[in-house]
Amino acid sequence: MTDEHMTAPEEAPPPRPAFLNRLWMVFFQPSDLFRALGRNPAWFPMALLVAVGMGALLAAAPAEAWEAQMAAAGPDVDVPPEAITLMRVGSGLVVMLLMLLVIPFLISGVTYVVFVFMRGDNAVYKQHLSVVAHAGVVMLVGGMVSLPLQMATGDLEASLSIGSFFPFLADGFLLTFLNQLQLFGLWTTVVAGIGLAVLDERRKAGSTIAVLMVIQIIVALGCAGFATAMSPSF
Repeated sequence: MTDEHMTAPEEAPPPRPAFLNRLWMVFFQPSDLFRALGRNPAWFPMALLVAVGMGALLAAAPAEAWEAQMAAAGPDVDVPPEAITLMRVGSGLVVMLLMLLVIPFLISGVTYVVFVFMRGDNAVYKQHLSVVAHAGVVMLVGGMVSLPLQMATGDLEASLSIGSFFPFLADGFLLTFLNQLQLFGLWTTVVAGIGLAVLDERRKAGSTIAVLMVIQIIVALGCAGFATAMSPSF
């Protein structure tokens, strides 16, 4: 048999950290985690966990918060408890599907365009998807922290944000913008920046995080502007 007909066996990818280990490595060893996942990326199991968790948290929000939300939209509408329950469960399912089938792919598409097409990073889309899916664990923990705040305040939008440190600000664009910058969201951005940077040894985490922060601020400005324009109380 000639050399032309001989094919070398494919080298097996190195083993990735165990699933449960990845959960804590996201917080305490992100560089090591994403370096290992860069060689053997995986996204679906972690994305599924985050999606189910986020959907469950929304469904678990107190009924009083949902009633307040409905009253704000239409104070003269009488919503029966059965409708509130159906809305909680339905909203949880919608969020779960979005977090599993839409949001990770959308965010990964943005990061892939910015860092691979525009900056010239040496990475593939699946690696970006793996980073985004695992960074979502930080947002899930943020949702778990926010649930007691929602129960205490009766506000579905209650969360820890930069706006939490400025309670003296009047309702308006600035406070809405600061509330868009959630603390766990910023933490997620830092983790994602670390993960995307280690995919290409030429890149530094600081510059990658900075680019992601700029994108997050632009999105927050847009959301705040839209919310301010749509709210009759501003």
